[in-house]
Amino acid sequence: MTSPKPSAAALWIALLVVSAPGAEALGQGLRDYPLVVEEDAQWRLPGRLRELSGLAMMPGDRLFGHDDEQAVIFEMDYREGSVIKRFSMGNPPERRDFEGIAVVGERFYLVTSSGRLYESREGADGDRMLFNTYRTGVGEMCEVEGLEFEPSDRSLLMLCKTPRDESLEESIAIFRWSLTEREVTGPPLLVPIAPLRALFDSNVHPSGIARHPASGNYFIVAGPEAVLFEITPAGELVDGVQLDDRVHRQAEGIAFTSDGTLLLADEGGSSRARLTLYHPR
Repeated sequence: MTSPKPSAAALWIALLVVSAPGAEALGQGLRDYPLVVEEDAQWRLPGRLRELSGLAMMPGDRLFGHDDEQAVIFEMDYREGSVIKRFSMGNPPERRDFEGIAVVGERFYLVTSSGRLYESREGADGDRMLFNTYRTGVGEMCEVEGLEFEPSDRSLLMLCKTPRDESLEESIAIFRWSLTEREVTGPPLLVPIAPLRALFDSNVHPSGIARHPASGNYFIVAGPEAVLFEITPAGELVDGVQLDDRVHRQAEGIAFTSDGTLLLADEGGSSRARLTLYHPR
């Protein structure tokens, strides 16, 4: 295990807070995470995880991630930074631009940047799984990057990175794909981009989304800008933070453990991918 060398003081991240009505009653929120990298809280992952993209947590705190270029799913031990097993959708694995993962019961879902969903059961180590695919149509509206399960209405949240429709240009859009109806339901949740642009002094291109287990709020990471922000399920901005880009070079994946520990995964690029743990106060 390795950790950055700067002093603890240097690793504190400047927390920028925007309060929404009733935010104090939402449970553990972004302000409850010091975002200090401790020596026992960051892993440099094995080389085969260099293209690690999205993260998803199963009951029992079983962590899964996926490859960015093919439908290969890894189970990881986030306490040790090791790989437990890997399985794939297809034989050979399907090759697409995969940008998010979610787990619902015994079903695993991957989403591509064009909004196509892939579904399979969990496999044992080395298994090549049969899979279903669904065309959601979301890719016509935006480039998708991020997937999460919303239990309140049994839907998959599909996060937009870059709009392709002018109606979405001033918003971050989150589409809902119903697991019951197997289609997008209702209009997208639109998060105005102006407050985020003012907060971070830049545009924001999201790369991952996770639902907090205590508050039910959505935490969204934007790797290109190294920012993390929290919204309510109604789309209200709660908090925002500028991440330290020495620690997070390209944050793509985000997930929570059952006790609220925040996990961020950074794609490796020419180096090794990183998995960072942040414990709430």
